[in-house]
Amino acid sequence: MNKLQLGLLIGSTLGVLAGSAAAPIGPQVSPVEWLLMQIRTGESTNKLDLVQQSLYRLEKIDPDNPQVLAAQIRMALRQGDQAKAQKLLDELKRVAPNAAATRESEAGLRLVTAEGRQQLQQARLLATAGHVAEAKAAWDALFHGVFPDVNTELEYWRLVARLPGQQPQAYQQLQALEQRYPGNIGVELQLARMAFDNNQPGEAFTQLRRLANRNGGRDAASELWLQQIQNQPVSERSVASLQQYLQTFTEGDAQQRGQQELARQQKLLADPAYRQRMRGLALVDAGGGANAIAALNAALKANPNDAELMGAMGQAQARANNRAAAISWLEKAIQAGQASTQIGKWQSLLQTNRYWLAINNGDAALKKGDIATAERYYRSAQALDNRDSWALIGLGDAALARKNSAQAESYWQQALRLDRSNSTAKSRLLQLRTDALMAEADTLAQRGQWHQAAEKYRQAAQANPDDIWLAYRLAGALRNGGEETQGAQVMDAMVRQHPQEPAALYASALWLASGDRDDAALATLHRLPTSRWDSNMHELADRLEQDKVFTRASDLRTRGDETAAIALLKQQPASIRRDITLADWALERGDARSALASYQKVLQQDSKNGDAALGRIEALIALKRPAEAQRALQTLPPSVAQQSVNSGRRVALAWQNSGDADRAQQMFAELKTRATKLAPSQEKALVYRDAARLETQLQQPTQAQQDYQLAMAASGISQDVPQDNDRYTALTRNQAQDDWLKRSIRSDAADLYRQQDTTFTLEQDYSRNKGNGGTSDFTAHTTMMQAETPLADGRSFVRVDHVLVSAGTFSTANGSHSEQFGSCNDDNSGGCSRDFNQRDEGTALGVGWHNDRWSADVGTTPLGFETSNWVGGVSWKTDVKDIGLTFTASRRPISSSLLAYAGARDPSANGGKTWGGVVATGGSLGLSYDQGGAHGVWGDISAHQLSGDNVADNSRERLMAGYYYKLINEDNRRATVGLNSMLWHYQKDLSDYTFGQGGYYSPQQYFSLSVPVTYRQRTENWSFDLGGSVSWSQSHTDGQQRYPVNPGFTLASNPTSDSSSGTGFGYTLQALVERRITPHWSVGLAMDIQQAKDYTPSHGLIFMRYSMSGWNGDMDMPPQPLTPYADFK
Repeated sequence: MNKLQLGLLIGSTLGVLAGSAAAPIGPQVSPVEWLLMQIRTGESTNKLDLVQQSLYRLEKIDPDNPQVLAAQIRMALRQGDQAKAQKLLDELKRVAPNAAATRESEAGLRLVTAEGRQQLQQARLLATAGHVAEAKAAWDALFHGVFPDVNTELEYWRLVARLPGQQPQAYQQLQALEQRYPGNIGVELQLARMAFDNNQPGEAFTQLRRLANRNGGRDAASELWLQQIQNQPVSERSVASLQQYLQTFTEGDAQQRGQQELARQQKLLADPAYRQRMRGLALVDAGGGANAIAALNAALKANPNDAELMGAMGQAQARANNRAAAISWLEKAIQAGQASTQIGKWQSLLQTNRYWLAINNGDAALKKGDIATAERYYRSAQALDNRDSWALIGLGDAALARKNSAQAESYWQQALRLDRSNSTAKSRLLQLRTDALMAEADTLAQRGQWHQAAEKYRQAAQANPDDIWLAYRLAGALRNGGEETQGAQVMDAMVRQHPQEPAALYASALWLASGDRDDAALATLHRLPTSRWDSNMHELADRLEQDKVFTRASDLRTRGDETAAIALLKQQPASIRRDITLADWALERGDARSALASYQKVLQQDSKNGDAALGRIEALIALKRPAEAQRALQTLPPSVAQQSVNSGRRVALAWQNSGDADRAQQMFAELKTRATKLAPSQEKALVYRDAARLETQLQQPTQAQQDYQLAMAASGISQDVPQDNDRYTALTRNQAQDDWLKRSIRSDAADLYRQQDTTFTLEQDYSRNKGNGGTSDFTAHTTMMQAETPLADGRSFVRVDHVLVSAGTFSTANGSHSEQFGSCNDDNSGGCSRDFNQRDEGTALGVGWHNDRWSADVGTTPLGFETSNWVGGVSWKTDVKDIGLTFTASRRPISSSLLAYAGARDPSANGGKTWGGVVATGGSLGLSYDQGGAHGVWGDISAHQLSGDNVADNSRERLMAGYYYKLINEDNRRATVGLNSMLWHYQKDLSDYTFGQGGYYSPQQYFSLSVPVTYRQRTENWSFDLGGSVSWSQSHTDGQQRYPVNPGFTLASNPTSDSSSGTGFGYTLQALVERRITPHWSVGLAMDIQQAKDYTPSHGLIFMRYSMSGWNGDMDMPPQPLTPYADFK
């Protein structure tokens, strides 16, 4: 380029710059940038001459600039010269193949092709049809974000602004576009519209004022400005906006239209009816509902066809939840306001209200239990709007009402997927999970699986920590599972969380009361002032206060002061509870007639009172009126037995005690099934205990023992049901801290187990009583073997006693003796020169059976003795009030000497007959009184006929009685001191050993007094008994012929002995001990010594016992060795 050309170019550029001196002076820019800006301004304002001038100069300054080439291409396309445009594009691609200007130019040339025009037309049609997202996708596919000119890019961002959530991006891009193409009226108008849409009127009006200052934009600015004012409700605010408008547009059509609108609005504002209309609309705009209805009604009277008022009324009715009315008004508004700009809003509100009306109708139907109708409404709502989650919530509720939890969960999960913020769906799902956990927990609790139930309740509580009654259930499960402390902690935490909530304090007090902590329960209730109590709290407080009085009365009665207890209850206000309690006490103390009268009095007041009806039946049974009791039982409502397991148990016992054991057992079977679902408790344990007692009575020992084991777990004796004999029998041991129920369960279980056990006992017994050799120097060795096994409701036994007895040896002279034995002492006997050593041996056999009331046995004296006899006995025990009676009939041997027991043969030469073998046949009556306290008495009256082989007949009457005082009266220790007396009478004295005599002590009068002292104790595996006594006795014996029975020859003489009397003192000492080696084996030994005038017997034994089932319970106290069969009573 030569100097002339450069000078011309610079001069022309300066001329352009000088020509624009009128423009404001801005930041310093390069000539090229300034000229490019001029091109964009000219293109935005359609000033093509400005564009051409700027291009001319740029072609001289920077002809290869990509933006200059791109502007030339745009101008060529504007002029329709596509060939030039293509040539310029080729040049542009060569100069700047990757420049943005190149891509923009390619897009421009693409639009002039048939394919480009078709693609653009398709995208515009999609936008016009409302398919905005598809339209944007078509624009993106055509331009890929690079647009050929400002108008095309403006059209694109106007489209994007219509997409939900895209307005901010579109607004920013349009602001940038305005910077690149200043003065573009379309861009500035769009920015103003979007500012209005975004509730930024200040920014919009600023934009419009700028446009109003340019001739090309003034009309468009006035039109948009005035339209926005007209879209507002006529008000003081809209009038103020019009006044601002008229300050900007002061002439021409714009000013005239503004003045007309201002006059119209001022006229409306002066109209009272319109002001009422505006008030109603304003209330709705401010969010009003029910409070706007009256104003809208007033406005509609003056303007009945006003679509906007109708729409506002529909909106207000919807907010007041009057969906049907809202729908009616919105339908009217749509029909009346087809040209209104708010018709879209009303159509949307109509759809919404139809949706919510269906939801409300579904809720109402579901509340009435009409599930099918509710489902139809919810499905119709879903059809109206499948994007909203509440129809699914309703369908889930209906599914749950159908007990279809899985379907309900599915619906609520769908609702939550539609709307992650829907707290109701979250709550429903959470509650569903909680309900499932609670259902599992309740099932486990019903089965008595308290630890597992507590874990499920705990999981439910974690999901729903504010649920007061869930905390109550958890605490109850923990208590029933033996974790009382943890249960208390749960309730304390719940109360801390709701310190002033009545329901929380009521639940806590109820839990404390159920654990017999009445004072703590009352204190919990009183944390709130009584003015804030609900009816439940008042009722609980009244019951607890009443319970305290009844507890105090019960304590008085327990201490033995029943009179004071009755007086205390009679001081209380008359109530059915009081009268029934007094009747119960009367029945328990044996006053069944008074009890019956009291129960009948209650039934006169309340004929449906189950407790009174049941008490009446129990009184009838006590009065021995079983037929009446059964008739009453047959009319007893089933609800009485179903009221609780304890009531059911009493009904079952009534059937049992009235004579229908089968009906009773059937009821107990049902009660045991119900009891399995209960926590360990007294009433549960009583069901199992009494069922076991009935099963024992019905001779079903296996089932009875299983129920006793269940009773142990239910009563708290054991944490679980014992599974083996060793543990089971160990649990029958008494415990000092036991209550009456545990004591009875242990005792009953022990009695049944021992009755069902088979035992074998081997014992060696030794007796010694010094006397005269051959007659009274008595020694007995008895080896006893006994097997016992259960039979019916008692025990049978087989006894074998091998007995070796000796009376010593006679002293002889010249090979004979003349002792008073047989007929040896008679001068006509021929002398006694044989059988000097008096001994005999034999084996006694016996079988027998006994239970709590009856005992019987039959057997023999030892077979092999000189004489043998059939022996046996039968006894029956009963009670008359508090006195125990035992009636006995028996035939028993007299075993105090060899002659009396075994019999002997007369060793004289002329004799040779057998005599002896005395048995006592008769009966006795035993009496006893011992109520478990410190004092006890006993007595025995008997009369027997004594006979033997060649022994004179005799009779015996005995009266014995005693009193004892328990110095120590404990379960495992007992110390007593007493006073015993005996009065005997024998018809004859047959104590000698001559033929016809019996060899047994038989005074005509005998009286003794003794003071016995005993001490007994047992430990886990030991039991011992120590005792002694001192005595004084007085006796008298009448004379008796030496030979009351003829020995078989003529006696030389038969003298009569002298009568005799005497008194004396004596004492006894005894000791007995037993040791359990294993549950199956035990051993023991005993000894006793007696010392009295002419009577010094001593005795010892050792025994070993085997239990087939094993016994690990209490040791017998005192130990129970075998008694020789000869000594049975």
